[in-house]
Amino acid sequence: MSDALNVLVMGGRTKGFHDFAEMAPIYEAFLVAAGFKVKITEDRDDFLAERIKDFDAIVDYTTGEELSPTQAGGLIGHIVSGHGFVGVHSAADSFKNSQAYMRMVGGVFLTHPPTIPHTFKVTKPDHPCMVGVEEEFTMPEELYLMDYLTDFDTLMVTEFNSFRLPMAWVKPYGFGRIFYTALGHGAPQHANPNFQTMVVNAIRWSSEAKAVRAKCKEIGGW
Repeated sequence: MSDALNVLVMGGRTKGFHDFAEMAPIYEAFLVAAGFKVKITEDRDDFLAERIKDFDAIVDYTTGEELSPTQAGGLIGHIVSGHGFVGVHSAADSFKNSQAYMRMVGGVFLTHPPTIPHTFKVTKPDHPCMVGVEEEFTMPEELYLMDYLTDFDTLMVTEFNSFRLPMAWVKPYGFGRIFYTALGHGAPQHANPNFQTMVVNAIRWSSEAKAVRAKCKEIGGW
């Protein structure tokens, strides 16, 4: 277990929707089962540089609020230096006082229609984040309509109002790796095997950024 990836799961503090008291046990169960060392928290000070430094990947399931400059700086600096960030659903509706955070995620929430079943299609089934995820599946979801802020590689889509919307993507951020999925509104979505497989894969894939940076340093003689 000493080689297990060290994962910080940052939760939101909402009630009635995206309720982290309900979601936290789900995260702990499936991430520990995957072999990760997991810390579940709602303390934004866990983003501070001295606290975040030992985590290989950050899973963000927050909603709204703001980050102080030192909290945002700790999180952004950690990812840029060669670590993983896995944003889930309302992570794209969080910390809007930080332009760097929003651009790191790659998109920002605008609105959503009622939660109804949608069909999700994997566009890059060979990507490490999508291995084991059904190439097409249907489940109820709070469909995020978003403003896309940066370029990214789309891994999953759905159709809405005659448009093809990205539902999961990856992108680099400094030496770090970013994964975001718009899936994950509530407990039924978190319990879905496709969702869990995707998040587990994303943690492993994004955490590889640390080894890539180490290799760059070796080659470059830093």
